[in-house]
Amino acid sequence: MIDAIKILSTFFTPSSFVNKEPAFAELRSNLIGMYLKKLHRNSSLASNVFVSSMSTDKNYDLRGTQVWPTMFFTRHWDEMSTEGAKLLSYLNLLRSGQREAIESQVAIGAKSAHGIYESNFDLFLQPEECLQKLVRFIEATLATAVCIANDQEATPQDVQIQIVDSWYHLTNDGGFHDAHFHHGCSWCGIFYLETGASGKRIGQSAPNGGSRFYCPFNLGGSYRDFGNKYLSASLDPPIKRGLLLLFPSYLMHSGLPYQGDEDRAVIAFNAQVHLKQGSLSASRIVKPN
Repeated sequence: MIDAIKILSTFFTPSSFVNKEPAFAELRSNLIGMYLKKLHRNSSLASNVFVSSMSTDKNYDLRGTQVWPTMFFTRHWDEMSTEGAKLLSYLNLLRSGQREAIESQVAIGAKSAHGIYESNFDLFLQPEECLQKLVRFIEATLATAVCIANDQEATPQDVQIQIVDSWYHLTNDGGFHDAHFHHGCSWCGIFYLETGASGKRIGQSAPNGGSRFYCPFNLGGSYRDFGNKYLSASLDPPIKRGLLLLFPSYLMHSGLPYQGDEDRAVIAFNAQVHLKQGSLSASRIVKPN
């Protein structure tokens, strides 16, 4: 399962998204190289992935240390071809039974007055089989991702995923969700069930129906030069049908206005992540302050 997960960024570096997949492939290749070096030293990591926090340029007597990284993860759902259409039909069925466009009644002021349908925040409790297949995929992927993010201090088998909120958005006709971040969780995710015309740009415009993320490092003011070019203000990751995108909950993000022949359909969730009681990892890891 590990090799099906792509690590998008170990820093908040929007420039790496410009060329989309080629940039990811290069970064992933570098990370796999780091993993193989670690694997050579410790064969017990054979089923895991290690992300190095250090890098050295041989041209300089200089070492860079990665601190407070912002990591994104993506993975394609391999059951999308068989389950995607059924899941989309199910969401449309749920929408037909909504009494309000924003059924959750959460943060209504941050959402457009028309063009967006949002469910209650308990979507994953629905027993529909195609939905539950997606939930199992999400939980397994997130368990692996958080182990990578925490430098393999635990294994996915030691991790307990608790989905605390889950919902869908069906948007069109300019529907959007303004900038926000999520409370009461450590990781969040978006699953792109139907992207329609999402991601298309006219010139240098914002992508139609894109997911935009904003740099979390703003305590030093707004001064910008080449020295901190890597801290660009925002990024618009490439999205496609069947893609799961995981990101830390502190990241401010927005769902940009969408217009297309097909509705844009996404499933989102918030998760808390804990070590299972009695696991070997839990016994040897000091709890964070």
